[in-house]
Amino acid sequence: MAHTSPSPPQPAAHKPALPSARTQNAIAHSPLRPHLWTTPWTESWHNDLSSHFTPDSIHRFQEVVLASVEPKTRSNYGAGLLRFTQFCDRHTIPEASRMPASEPLLSLFIAEEGAGLVSRSTVEAWLSGLQLWHAVQGAPWHGGHILRRVKQGAYKLAPASSRLDHMRALRQGLDVSNARDAAIWAAAMVAWAGCCRLGEIFIDSPSTFDSSKHVTRNCSISRGLADNGHHFLKFKIPWSKTKLHAGDTIIITESLHGLDPYSALEHHLFVNEPVPANTISGYAHLTRSDFMLRCNTIWSTTGFSSLTGHSFRIGGTTHLLLSGVDPWVVMAQGRWTSKAFLSYWRKTELILPTFIEAIPMSIRRRRY
Repeated sequence: MAHTSPSPPQPAAHKPALPSARTQNAIAHSPLRPHLWTTPWTESWHNDLSSHFTPDSIHRFQEVVLASVEPKTRSNYGAGLLRFTQFCDRHTIPEASRMPASEPLLSLFIAEEGAGLVSRSTVEAWLSGLQLWHAVQGAPWHGGHILRRVKQGAYKLAPASSRLDHMRALRQGLDVSNARDAAIWAAAMVAWAGCCRLGEIFIDSPSTFDSSKHVTRNCSISRGLADNGHHFLKFKIPWSKTKLHAGDTIIITESLHGLDPYSALEHHLFVNEPVPANTISGYAHLTRSDFMLRCNTIWSTTGFSSLTGHSFRIGGTTHLLLSGVDPWVVMAQGRWTSKAFLSYWRKTELILPTFIEAIPMSIRRRRY
């Protein structure tokens, strides 16, 4: 349903939606950054090499080191370098002490900026980015047993991975008055709140579109009002991983608190009402890769780790469970038909107490 959006109209020039987003990415002024991200070590190292090697040879070395990491991954590593620089600025760490970064400095950075605040994957991405930054500048990496201990502690203190902060950052970075961004936001909310597989709502490429498999605007849609006063919308998808061409039904419920998938989808349907059900000249399908590129570009520029498409289904599941939704209801929402659902549980030490606390005390005290 969110596959088609006008083309050639492109997303408008995007700026952080709130001043806080700009502040979050601010760093202290220095002639050593941000474009080159150099340090006194970099200049000294480069001068030493220049006495024996040509600039082309040095540049080639740096290119080869960078080639060890995929371009998409390198772009995501920038968040760690940004956060580390902000951390050092805040504590007035001298530029000369930032590279090579000592193990205590790296450990304090993760303990203060990461532990209890970001996910394990974000901590790993930050440190990998810093390590690559060191390698490109020929600096030794001082991560050792102390840093390993801090990392393990940060992993255990990591918040539940419901991706709620990612979704909020995505909403701030999108311009939903733009038809394409409206489709992207609706698809993101349907995938997250509906615990969907991206393959159920996207195509891989325009050439792979199959009307018998991919959902379009002319699919069956119905709306209603639940007993609790919340609106809901359900639509039929012609194919699912478990039911194949028998299809399935995705139900999106209005949320009166925070992010609302119902209004996101209704807005998309309104803004993109002129879009035809079938592709014609001037229009194009929104592919899964285009969708993920837009999302990860916003997240990387706001300091969040990049995600895979599967994170929407996992994050949505975790969010519902942490919100106290009955596991059997979550299982129905994600359309699971087997115990495979259990593999999607994250942070069971936080989820289980939610349901145990909801059990009446009289029942919990009952002796059998």
